[in-house]
Amino acid sequence: MATVLVTGGAGSMGRLVCTRLTAEGHSVRAFDLASANFEALPDDVSTHSGDLTTPSDVRSAVRGVDAVVHLAAILPPVADQQVELARRVNVVGTQIVVDAIRAHVPTARLVFSSSVSVYGVTAHDGEVATSQSYNPDDNYATTKTESEQIVVNAGLDSCVLRISGVSIPVFQEPPAEWPFLPDQRIEFVHREDAVNAIIAGVTAELDGATRVVNVSGGSTWRMTGAQYVADYFGMIEVDLEDAIYQSAPGHFAWYSEEGANDVLDYRQHPYPLYLEQLQDDIDRLMAE
Repeated sequence: MATVLVTGGAGSMGRLVCTRLTAEGHSVRAFDLASANFEALPDDVSTHSGDLTTPSDVRSAVRGVDAVVHLAAILPPVADQQVELARRVNVVGTQIVVDAIRAHVPTARLVFSSSVSVYGVTAHDGEVATSQSYNPDDNYATTKTESEQIVVNAGLDSCVLRISGVSIPVFQEPPAEWPFLPDQRIEFVHREDAVNAIIAGVTAELDGATRVVNVSGGSTWRMTGAQYVADYFGMIEVDLEDAIYQSAPGHFAWYSEEGANDVLDYRQHPYPLYLEQLQDDIDRLMAE
């Protein structure tokens, strides 16, 4: 089993990753700001408070690890509202992580959580492959693009996961605007499958084709924005006429798998199962 550092380990995704890694027998260190909520982590997770943009904090955290899962980042909408903060954390912070690994644990695996937003808006009808050129069109996507380049050019044992939109099987109020067009192709991924991919990235035997991969739901998750909204509104008994979509395409498409699932084996929650889980949560709320 490995000793794994998880940056952003006290965040919503970080807690899930730390919990799963611990359950699989790894020794886990969660690195996050001192103000973060570490209490929700399993008792046997080691907590390290620090600032990702402070090299000495990161150097202290990486010493002796076998792998680093780099999740810490400023996310939208904050990343597009506080441009300099996002660049400092997302880009400079990634460089600091890479430098610390090269200096202290150069054989450690680095699993970097990226985003399909690096492709920008993809209007064509085919699948989006990892060979498609970068086309970031907002600050968050730009910081992820620059961070990816830091990782892939670092000379480390690394894996970049371009994660598509994550669907959580828990009832949430519909957004003020759905972040896509009604006729736009979308392919979300179940939250647990995104976690599966991250966990598998720590120990999987990687080749050149699986160093940068798309992490998306697969065939059962491929639909249009209108289909997704219709299913959601149908469960909460909201009239489809009330659906409001944003006025321009979002960062959504159908994504080429390119053998990544054969290596990472992360797709375990097809879309019909997600709908069942979401309906169960809605039924639970209605019964309370």
